[in-house]
Amino acid sequence: MNNMALSLTEVKKLSGESLTQNDIEYFRNRYGKRFVRALRVVEEKKVSKYQFRPSETAIWIVRGRARQYMVIPRIYCTCRSFYQDVVISREINMCYHLLAQQIAEIRNLYDLVESTDAERRRMYVEWRRTD
Repeated sequence: MNNMALSLTEVKKLSGESLTQNDIEYFRNRYGKRFVRALRVVEEKKVSKYQFRPSETAIWIVRGRARQYMVIPRIYCTCRSFYQDVVISREINMCYHLLAQQIAEIRNLYDLVESTDAERRRMYVEWRRTD
């Protein structure tokens, strides 16, 4: 599988206070519509990081059009596109949910939700479900 992490150059571009038109063009050329969708999801505050106690386990959730998707940064997403386009056909190196999670983390634009480990087990049932 291809690398699912943004390059250091991309991280630097996203770390700035605002994206320039050149930055946006760069990402659109590299990621196509997935970048536009990912950026929109981040700007609409649809990325959440769940922090569970006492284990300190963290789970990222990206709310898509149909439902919420569990994202393991730079590794996995529960969406159909990840399975079909990344794992099976290898057409792309990451779905827009994985891209959105990285953008949100770099730009510090996500909701932090604190919860318990007992609640995490209940939430996993829904989050691990695939389309």
